[in-house]
Amino acid sequence: MSWIKLLDERKLFTDVEWKVVQYIKENISKITLMNISQLAKVTYTSNATILRTCRKLKCNGYKELKRRLIKEIESQKHIKHTVDFTIPFYSSETVLEIVNNISNLYKESIDIINANLDIDILEQIVKAIFSAKRLFVYSIGDSRITAKSFINKLIKINYYAISATDNHEEIFISSSAKSQDCALFISYSGESADLKKCFYILKRSGCKVITITANENSLIATKSDMCILLPDEESNNKIATFYSQLAFQYVLNIIYSLLYAKLKNANKV
Repeated sequence: MSWIKLLDERKLFTDVEWKVVQYIKENISKITLMNISQLAKVTYTSNATILRTCRKLKCNGYKELKRRLIKEIESQKHIKHTVDFTIPFYSSETVLEIVNNISNLYKESIDIINANLDIDILEQIVKAIFSAKRLFVYSIGDSRITAKSFINKLIKINYYAISATDNHEEIFISSSAKSQDCALFISYSGESADLKKCFYILKRSGCKVITITANENSLIATKSDMCILLPDEESNNKIATFYSQLAFQYVLNIIYSLLYAKLKNANKV
C-alpha cells in the first residue's frame, strides 16, 4: 500500500490521531508551511501525538511527513487520474477508444512512477551493480519476460547478468553468491515463497540485494539493501499486466541507461 493511502485507514489510528489525519487530508498545502507545534495547536493535540501519527504513516518524523506531502503535491500536478490501471478498457468500446485508453495508461503510468522515484536510491543501485562481481536477477511469471529484456540489454554493453530463476536452479545459484555479488529481485507482489527462500540465502552470504516491487510491506522490500517502490495501481482482477510490466520495464530501462553512462565514463563500453 502506498503511504498516502494510509490516510484513509481509520483503524490504524486512535481517535486523537485521527483528528490529526483528518486535518492533514483537508489542509495538505498548509501542513507544508507549519512546524510540529503549530500543527499540534490547530488540532488541539500534542507534539507526541503528531510524532506517533507520523510513524503510523510510515514516516520517521514530522520533517519526513512534510517532505512526502510536498512530493505528493508536486506529483498530483502532473497526473490526470483518468485511467483504470486494472481494467483500462471494455469490450464494448470502439477501436479508437481502446487505443486512447491504452495510450493514456502508458502516459499516466510513467507520470506516476516519475513522481515517486527516489533519485538517491537509483544512484545507489547503479553504483552497486557497477561495482558487483556478478549480478543475479530474480523474477517469476510475466516479470521474467521483462527481466530477460533487461539482461539482454546488459549483454550489449558487455555486462553479463545471470537469470537466477531459469530452470528452477535459483536455490543452487543463490547458494553460490558471495559478498562481492549483487542480486536484483523483480516482483510486483513481493510475496513469492521461492523468492523469499532465495532472499534469506543471499542475505546470509553478504550479497547486496536490490528489490523493485509495489508491496512495501513484503519481506524483500523491508529487508533489502536498496528498494524501488512502485505505486500500487493494479488489482488482482486485471485484464493483463499492462501497468506492472510497463512499470518494471521503465524503471529497468532507467537503471540500464544510468549504468551505460557510468560504464561509458569509465571506458568500459
